[in-house]
Amino acid sequence: MTAEAQPCQSLDTMHWLSGDWEYKDAKQEIREYWLVVSSNTMEGHGVSISNTMTSRETLRIVVMSGEVFYFAKVASNSLPIAFKLTHCESDRLIFENKHHDFPQKIIYQFINPNKITVFVSGEDNKGFKVNYQRQRR
Repeated sequence: MTAEAQPCQSLDTMHWLSGDWEYKDAKQEIREYWLVVSSNTMEGHGVSISNTMTSRETLRIVVMSGEVFYFAKVASNSLPIAFKLTHCESDRLIFENKHHDFPQKIIYQFINPNKITVFVSGEDNKGFKVNYQRQRR
């Protein structure tokens, strides 16, 4: 086991994700909220608001059996969808589920303490990105 692989077994290098994050433009507003609940769990939720709809999701990052998983519960699925942490660095997290239709990959990129970028993609890495700003509440 290499030293780089070790952080993927814990949430220690992910605490930069905790907080309130927001993206807003003329067409939509997207928010994510993350909280460190314990050394093995982060809980969050997301809200997307546009002129035509509002969608919500419940999020969780959990250490289970020495591995890290990202769970997303959305209204269109009866059960949460699991994504395994496949790559991690101090400023980048990649969660994947090749068997899910969309998304198959979620990447969180730390830019600075007030900015993160999230890439959401499916087959052929087609998808979208969201540039979040930290919100002070």
